[in-house]
Amino acid sequence: MDRTSRVYFFGQWYIFGAMEHAPPPWQLALARIEGALPFLPAEVADALARASLRRLWRVHVRDFPQENQGPEHNPGPEAAELTRSWYAAERQDFLSWIGRRGPPPLARAARLTLAAKDARESFSGTFEAADRALERLDALLPAPVPLAALTEWLHQLRDHEVDFLEGGSEEVLIEGRVFQRFAARGSAWAASLAAAMRPQLFALGAAPLALAGLAPRALFRADPERPLPALLATAIGAAASDVATDLTAVTAMVARGEERLAGLYASSQASAMWQLIGGLGPLTRAELARALGVTRRTASQAATALEKADLATLRPGDHALAPKGAHRGS
Repeated sequence: MDRTSRVYFFGQWYIFGAMEHAPPPWQLALARIEGALPFLPAEVADALARASLRRLWRVHVRDFPQENQGPEHNPGPEAAELTRSWYAAERQDFLSWIGRRGPPPLARAARLTLAAKDARESFSGTFEAADRALERLDALLPAPVPLAALTEWLHQLRDHEVDFLEGGSEEVLIEGRVFQRFAARGSAWAASLAAAMRPQLFALGAAPLALAGLAPRALFRADPERPLPALLATAIGAAASDVATDLTAVTAMVARGEERLAGLYASSQASAMWQLIGGLGPLTRAELARALGVTRRTASQAATALEKADLATLRPGDHALAPKGAHRGS
């Protein structure tokens, strides 16, 4: 096709090179991702779903009102690392909810991670806010204009679900002195997770990905700094950029594994193990054995093969197998 060929995107025809106004950058970014999806090998698609799950956890930890955050209760540098985080109960709730509510590729990745961590599905009431946000979003689908649907959805949450709003600051009295502090966070984290569970909002169907961070806390301030559509467009653009980054990283990761393991006598599980740690992050041999459904001995043999291929290394502290040169998202 030439540059004036028409491309069908989000229910509208756009004529590139011949039209006067180009689509917004976030639409172009998502169009490129949509165009790449039919050509993804199964290994890359699975890895992308796992990387999306890993990124979702980082956003969740950032926005969720964890009780033990702060200088006196520092959770450690790996709190936002899905497979190594100390937030075990929160991770179990997070993975369980996505396993029930997520699109099939993301749900499989969540259940796989639960199995690796030897955790059962939980049904915590903490995620009721995410359920309510998802119900309101589903009532607006299908949406021919995603930005308009998301804007209406945000208005509904802001107007009718008061627990989503940010509280601003408040004064507290401590030992006779008055201090100002930020009030309790709202449930932006729940809205963000709900939006990430619906790639069909952007005509992506059951794509093996999640757009993380679509509903940042700035959208739920009493007086947003910019109009909601403008804030949403920025968030969508950032989320699309993150997906593109993860897609590039996992494609390179899968290709690197195929190249390094091709001429090496390795355990039959080495390739699968490489794709697991490349997508989800560092895992111990026991966790890998549970995820792959193999014995500890088989997992150890595969781990040794990855070390010999210079693909992974055992970390001295927690003995987790970590990929060398691994991509770490922002």
